[in-house]
Amino acid sequence: MSAKRAAGWGTLLALVLHTLRLQSRSVLVWGAALGLYSAAIAASFVTFEGSADQLNQLMEAYPEGLLEAFGITDLADVRNYMHSQVFILAPLALAFFPILASANAIAGAEERGTIDVLLGNPLPRWQLVVGSFAATAVSLLGSLAIVGLLTWGTAVLVDVDLSLESTVEAVLNMWPVCLFFGGLAMLCSALFHRRALAIALPAFVLFAMYLVDAIGRASEDLEDLRPYSVFYYYGSAIENGIDWANFAGLTGVAILFVALAVPAFRRRDIYT
Repeated sequence: MSAKRAAGWGTLLALVLHTLRLQSRSVLVWGAALGLYSAAIAASFVTFEGSADQLNQLMEAYPEGLLEAFGITDLADVRNYMHSQVFILAPLALAFFPILASANAIAGAEERGTIDVLLGNPLPRWQLVVGSFAATAVSLLGSLAIVGLLTWGTAVLVDVDLSLESTVEAVLNMWPVCLFFGGLAMLCSALFHRRALAIALPAFVLFAMYLVDAIGRASEDLEDLRPYSVFYYYGSAIENGIDWANFAGLTGVAILFVALAVPAFRRRDIYT
């Protein structure tokens, strides 16, 4: 029994390592794309800093709700500048990395006709779900590390006062938010036979939740809707640090989605 169990865990580890190798290029592409954008914004603070006070005065003419929607409080502070220009929007883009990876894991493999090869190794269905998601979670950390290094490295080079601690908290805080939508995509991938559907549904929820949170910040009448959005629990880690309770809660929900995906995938037929 112990030998069988060890072999099972060995198969799971092999799947995780194999998936990590397949995702390595995507890690670099996503990390470099978002990281270079973040680095460019960090570098632009040097030229922007001198006129930040005047711009803050100009911003006072704007409705307070509009400034709240875009996370603007004090553009003379590099942390608020980076939050309002990069990190408030970054999860909208980076969440598509785990969404695409999770949609490809089951529904995508089914459409390509390769899922029979995977399950014929032999590989239990639960291991395909759990192993694919675990590898995606690690790959996502890799992309976030690239974003953080490019952002902080650029800040150091151009002498912008952005600490390593604030940068690490800003990028790490995106991990559970993105995993939430990756977990939802894994559940959709386990339920449906179409990769497009496993992408479209989480993407719709992603943008709908962002819109709910933004409108709730902009309007006091709709503020009560904000707790229904994941982005309400995202906050601004670069300014206020990571809220570890929210971090753990979002991660837990992502794991719950994956746990639900396991029986859903076990029960359905596979189209080949």
